[in-house]
Amino acid sequence: MSVNGIGATGYPITGYETRKKEQNVAGESFAKQAAEAVQASGQATATLHGADKETGDITVFSGAEVVTGSSISVYKTQDFDLENPVYKVKIWDKSGNVTERMVDVSKVDPKNCDTAEMYAYTANLKESGKGSFEDTVLKAAVAKAVKNAEQRNSASWNFSEKTDWVKIVKDIMQSKYSYGDLKGYMEWKKFLGFLDM
Repeated sequence: MSVNGIGATGYPITGYETRKKEQNVAGESFAKQAAEAVQASGQATATLHGADKETGDITVFSGAEVVTGSSISVYKTQDFDLENPVYKVKIWDKSGNVTERMVDVSKVDPKNCDTAEMYAYTANLKESGKGSFEDTVLKAAVAKAVKNAEQRNSASWNFSEKTDWVKIVKDIMQSKYSYGDLKGYMEWKKFLGFLDM
């Protein structure tokens, strides 16, 4: 099963780990908050779903959240057209129940979309060559994790909840700037440029 570079870039499959210590707006490490959230939820694992052998659809992104026990995968279907990109998105809850939907990325508004739409949108950026996995899909996953940590109850934000991703990214950029992480600030500014297209 392909996980599109997650292992190759040093990011574990069962959670998100940054390459250096990240600080949230409260000043605590993100890793510490994520560990506390996992402990509070009583869960320690999640199943990473991927290849859809029944249909032959191609997995372009798969992610699992340890805190919620959920998993999401974005697929290019057999009739995928890069000129009119519509992705199949499957979401598994902690009980293994799956929901499936089609996401037309031309209709995704990063200022008001859910996680499934954002992952399809950023997967399309990667697939069309506009950005690397780290610059697109992974940034969306980290933005969701940061928002979860800020809420201190990641179970309250599910994959179908609409949110303003541009605001989340701007908040992360401000945090990076405040901590003097100008390299990180510029990396997030690049991602913001993808959302403001």
